[in-house]
Amino acid sequence: MKKVFSNKEWKRMTDEYDKVKYKCECGHTVIIPYHIDKQLCSWCHRYVFKNKQDEFRYRLNEKRKEVK
Repeated sequence: MKKVFSNKEWKRMTDEYDKVKYKCECGHTVIIPYHIDKQLCSWCHRYVFKNKQDEFRYRLNEKRKEVK
């Protein structure tokens, strides 16, 4: 049997869902859970980061690995 949500439950669920959605450069929406900093876009296969600081750390570590 399918669960039917009330309007209040549906609104609350969609509000929480919107908090974890991020846009990729290609325009596709990617869902990144709270405990993960980056996720691959299923459309263009690029990383999508939650914030600029996480992206900076990742890119910096990539550059450090290239030099070694």
